[in-house]
Amino acid sequence: MNRRIVIAILLAVGMAASLTPAEAQGYRYFEVYGAYYDPGLDTLDNDISLGARFGSRITDQFGWELTGGFFDLNGDANRPLAGTVGDASAYFGDLSAVWYVGGSNFGLLGGVGFATADVDIVGSTEDVSDDAFTYHFGGFYEWDLGETFFIKPGIRVRKFEGDTYEKSDTEYAVGLGWKI
Repeated sequence: MNRRIVIAILLAVGMAASLTPAEAQGYRYFEVYGAYYDPGLDTLDNDISLGARFGSRITDQFGWELTGGFFDLNGDANRPLAGTVGDASAYFGDLSAVWYVGGSNFGLLGGVGFATADVDIVGSTEDVSDDAFTYHFGGFYEWDLGETFFIKPGIRVRKFEGDTYEKSDTEYAVGLGWKI
């Protein structure tokens, strides 16, 4: 699906959701998520990323979030770099400021992070790795299912500023979270 269409749909849902006030304010949360990950390169697989988030909604409009995630860069059987790259994985962490638009459950986020990619080269003892400073932005909607459980679909675009890897990626995520 085209990124522009996904972003437009997410913004439309957010604008509609911003008219509805959030039920709970001032809470911390823990969330696990799965995401469709698009690394932005044809040579790497689009696949699933997994991770966890911890954050706090400090006021009705502002909060913060710490995210840690994992992505298997070349995990499919028909992978584009088969025969050249063996095990290839990336780990990333993000620290985000969150704005809950109008005090609703629709949120926009942005922040900085760090990512590292580790790649084993087939037929050698060589390992290649690249560490990168990242910055990101995105949006989500937090659907409350009861007082402590929520489902949170969202999108996050991340820009890498590494030594050899300077691209953008996109995650389309769905999280399951608990207010603590």
